[in-house]
Amino acid sequence: MKRAAWAIALAALLTYALTGGGRIVGSDEVTMFELARSIVHGSIKVPEGATMRGPDGQTYTKNTWGEALLALPLVAAGDAAARAAGFQGERAQWASRFVASFFNAIVVALLLAALYATLRGFRVSARASLAATAALGFTTPLWVYAKSFMAEPLEALGLLLALAGAAGAGAAPAPADQRRGERVAAAGAFLAISAKLAMGPPALACLAALGMRRPRAWLVPLGGVALALAGHAVYDLLRFGSLFETGYGAQASAGAFTTPLWVGVYGLLLSSGKGIAWFAPVLWLAPLGVAAMVRSRAHSEAARRGDDVRHAGWAIVAAWAVALFAYGRFQHWAGDGSWGPRYLVPVLPLAAIAVGFALDGASKLRKRVAWALAIAGLVVTLGGVGIYFGAQMREAGDYPYTLALDDPHFMEASHWNPRYTPIAGNWRMLGRNLGEHLRGEAPALGQGGAVDPRTGITHDEEQALLHAIDVWWLYAGYAGIPRVPLGIAAIALLAGVVWAWARAWRAVRAEHA
Repeated sequence: MKRAAWAIALAALLTYALTGGGRIVGSDEVTMFELARSIVHGSIKVPEGATMRGPDGQTYTKNTWGEALLALPLVAAGDAAARAAGFQGERAQWASRFVASFFNAIVVALLLAALYATLRGFRVSARASLAATAALGFTTPLWVYAKSFMAEPLEALGLLLALAGAAGAGAAPAPADQRRGERVAAAGAFLAISAKLAMGPPALACLAALGMRRPRAWLVPLGGVALALAGHAVYDLLRFGSLFETGYGAQASAGAFTTPLWVGVYGLLLSSGKGIAWFAPVLWLAPLGVAAMVRSRAHSEAARRGDDVRHAGWAIVAAWAVALFAYGRFQHWAGDGSWGPRYLVPVLPLAAIAVGFALDGASKLRKRVAWALAIAGLVVTLGGVGIYFGAQMREAGDYPYTLALDDPHFMEASHWNPRYTPIAGNWRMLGRNLGEHLRGEAPALGQGGAVDPRTGITHDEEQALLHAIDVWWLYAGYAGIPRVPLGIAAIALLAGVVWAWARAWRAVRAEHA
């Protein structure tokens, strides 16, 4: 099982490396990156941007420090590489951000390995486990977020570990296995909550997979929750001199949760611009899998077979219900700018567990339906991978924002009108841009002018990149780096991707046999 899981992680990592954007340009991404750079130098102050002033007059990011701490090695390596190459100005910024931008590629690769191992631990067949893992990694928004520097992939990994560890600890007959599960659950809860305080309720829902057979089993996982909360308290005290000021201001108050619940839930699940049903069609199978999980029963007291599955099934339902209730009422429920329902990305791996159960021993008809849904999801996702969602928002006129985030008409057409769905918008841009590249009309950077400190490029370059393809080896060509070595690097990576997936398939087949 470990061999196949690690083989999948390597194959996914190489795929994400090949298709990575190599850029950090979103407001939240940039401030998180700057926080990591500041921590390298012993500070938590960041340049002004998506920030809030502390009582000392300095600017601090509203983002938590969980991701910044874990990304420190890559951020430091990026800065060192830029200095070693002798880059100055905007090129030094590009080089530093390039290295750090692959942080989530590593996180999501580890997440997919953990998902496969979790499904196998739940006694799902090797092939069904691989199918559910590949579907999560490449037919849902998770692929797009693997190209970002946002915190959602880290939150997703934490929730998955919390649920998997809790389920194992709650049903394992051997004390050593119980303790191992408790530690995994604690680490997962700590990771998710450290990445974002709002992950507290979903993390507790995931820990419900522990069940109540052994109440003492909750002590270690709840210790992980407490440690994460203590980290937030210290961080808030350092920034704002208060244990209760998170930096989100009014967004952290009850006044920010005024969206009618049915509007937000409909938007997150079914709206044309943000509905997970269209951005991850394979999740349509999840209810079938959950039904199979909660029907599981223990066959013997010694093995307690089925208890972990049943508890995990109910925990998945609880985590999704908590996420939908919390974000369905949030004024900014759509999480713009982002691709698909950003706030549901952390619970996608939980639904993928249910998809694995739906595929395990599935009929030929269900398998055919699953293939159709996966192909549809792949097509949708490739549009998000090929075109940066921020470029689509800018071209559609959705950015810069013209209305306040809490205005009920904010991005109304993109959210609710199928004619203006970003799915179609990204594909229109991708088709046009591919045609321009084939005609030798690729954009060019480095033309001079005032540089936007957030994006690291000029306004004219921002407009030119509306015609870009969102992969790092093409961006490097736009910046004037010779294209022959870039092409060789891309082809070598592609060969590595093919080799790694063949190796992963052989490992899964061996397990299946």
